[in-house]
Amino acid sequence: MPDMAELTPEILTHEQAHRQLRDAFRAAALATPELDARVLLAAATRFDDTQLALQAEAPIDAAAYARLLTWQAQRIQGAPVSRLIGQRGFYGRTFKINRHVLDPRPDSELLVETVLAAHAASQSPQRVLDLGTGSGCLIISLLAEAGLWSGVGLDASRQALAMARANAHRLGVRDRLHLRHSHWFDAVTKSDGLFDVIISNPPYIRRGDIAALDIEVRAHDPLMALDGGADGFRDYRLITQAAAAYLKAGGGLYFEIGHDHADAVGTMMQQAGFVGLQVRQDLAGRDRLVSGQKKV
Repeated sequence: MPDMAELTPEILTHEQAHRQLRDAFRAAALATPELDARVLLAAATRFDDTQLALQAEAPIDAAAYARLLTWQAQRIQGAPVSRLIGQRGFYGRTFKINRHVLDPRPDSELLVETVLAAHAASQSPQRVLDLGTGSGCLIISLLAEAGLWSGVGLDASRQALAMARANAHRLGVRDRLHLRHSHWFDAVTKSDGLFDVIISNPPYIRRGDIAALDIEVRAHDPLMALDGGADGFRDYRLITQAAAAYLKAGGGLYFEIGHDHADAVGTMMQQAGFVGLQVRQDLAGRDRLVSGQKKV
């Protein structure tokens, strides 16, 4: 059996390539070396798990192996797997991403779950406004799960909107989703009427804390999606002060928050007249969502 370092793409099997990648990631002390290696191998070869199992002892294609080596170096330098392969799974669907949009996190699925549960009993299709839509993962997931709902997604980045538009097409909700370039509410017009739901995952990292974030975040997520101003609350203030004017009576405002933001954001919402405030925790037990309703 030849030494792993001497194996060439012509005689390196898919399983050997996986082990080589996994071992490199282990040596670099990455958190999930086995999973990272498996996902990157599948993306490089364009094989699914079943095909990889069937092709385990077959030689890997030279072009796929070259891609894998490039990704190995980038991953060890801190590039997230999702950035390397250009997509992320979210709420049971695959969303395309690029450097212009925030990488969707599993914690954000809590917002989708909460909105669906809170409005499931409604007798009429719900209209959703998504502030800072990014990849579109939040509003597209809501519209895909609730087939009669419709909405508007706003973002200050035209490049982010292009990605959201592509995801909406791929996931079959483009006819129910209007996407606009806007700084928060600026592009909402009277003809839009009032909304049943407003959702937002605004920038909430304190500006002075950004340099201390993990490299996967600070070097790969867009700064405009992270920077929440000096105290992290700049955009929460702007949104809470204006949101009620765009909501129907009884309509809900839903924020994703940083783990230590619940009290401050809740206070802002109360001062803006929202009632029935609730805080929900993510799977790690950290505060992740604050919601409230416009008075009836």
